[in-house]
Amino acid sequence: MNVNIKQVVAVCFGLLLCFGMYGQDNKKELEIKKKQLQKEIELTNKLIQETKKNKNLTLAQLRVLNKKIDDRKKLINTLLSEVTYLNREIQSRNKNINTKQAQLNKLKADYARVIYKSYINRNRYNTFYYVFSADNITQAYRRLNYLQAHNNYRRKQASEIKQSQKELSLQLSELQNDIVEKRQVLNTEEQQKQALAIEKTEQEQAVNQLKKKEKELVKDLEKKKSTAKKLENEIRRVIEREIKKERERALAAEKAKKPNVSKPKTGTKPTENKPAELAFAVSPETKLNSSKFEQNKGRLPWPIEKGVITEEYGQHKHPVLANVYTFNNGVDFAAPKGTTMKAIFDGEVSGVINIPGNNTAVIVRHGEYLSVYSNITDVQVKSGQKIKTGEVIGLLSDDDNGKTAGHLEIWNGKNKMDPAVWIAR
Repeated sequence: MNVNIKQVVAVCFGLLLCFGMYGQDNKKELEIKKKQLQKEIELTNKLIQETKKNKNLTLAQLRVLNKKIDDRKKLINTLLSEVTYLNREIQSRNKNINTKQAQLNKLKADYARVIYKSYINRNRYNTFYYVFSADNITQAYRRLNYLQAHNNYRRKQASEIKQSQKELSLQLSELQNDIVEKRQVLNTEEQQKQALAIEKTEQEQAVNQLKKKEKELVKDLEKKKSTAKKLENEIRRVIEREIKKERERALAAEKAKKPNVSKPKTGTKPTENKPAELAFAVSPETKLNSSKFEQNKGRLPWPIEKGVITEEYGQHKHPVLANVYTFNNGVDFAAPKGTTMKAIFDGEVSGVINIPGNNTAVIVRHGEYLSVYSNITDVQVKSGQKIKTGEVIGLLSDDDNGKTAGHLEIWNGKNKMDPAVWIAR
């Protein structure tokens, strides 16, 4: 079987290059993730300090603390991944250094032999003596070529030794940098572990303190469930209203297409052209808006500029009450005071509704999708208004305990969606 050596070498080189690029990307991703987690921890620290001004411990404070602990754990895992990466880099560099050192030693040994041979034969290799002692011109020419080739070989060896020494020095320098970086990462990891231990103690103390307020927590939980149900009912009412509008538009369009109704034949009953059961995706404009919204899944901007998600979508175990589970129709945000809530996509305001215990909620329609923003004050939009991505909807509300929080939901028709899947990470 014929094997093309050049092709094999090219493939091997390409694979090594790909692995190297993958390693670089992996390290870059770890750095980005680490910085993001550090930013979130700094923000949660700020939020905790804001709520600590009120001496009464609340469930909201515990949720923010839980968020910080989760981020701290993720940061420690990221640091561990970074240490693993650096260990691989150090092992790889050590291997390269050993190979390069062996090559350099061989080059030096070969060069030493050439120099020694030149020294032994120094009289013989005297250029004038060696060339002009030839028997004829042809022999003299060959001797001259030999001496030139010999000198070129020596210069080439000397150059290769210098280049190898330079590459070896660079590898040793990079190895030292990796070792220093690994030591720094390990120190950071140890600091994070110590901080995590302190935060877990604070968490345990907070849970024990809140358990003493069990009746109050149960009361607040029932209130929250009632508020969420009222909001859900209002959203469904708006959905039904919007579907009705679409049906009316579809029926009007159908009549406009068929203005003349032919008379039925004798002996037959007239048939009625009933419109199909229509959802949002009826008109071309609605379909287009829905498609644009779907295309941005996972890339939609956050409704707040700075903040953290304190409770995600779906069912959750209550952080204090035993055997109690709650269901969140969206995601809850904690944010610094003065934070505004912004639209996550172009759309039309379908409703501005007041929910007792949850301030004002704003519903924005994006084709067959809805985004819902609640716990807002100072609302700056009105029903029927067209709004753009990033346009301010209102101000996040502060409660009596100094907590600034907001709530976001996303619906597809009558179905609830997980907003965390839609907004950018």
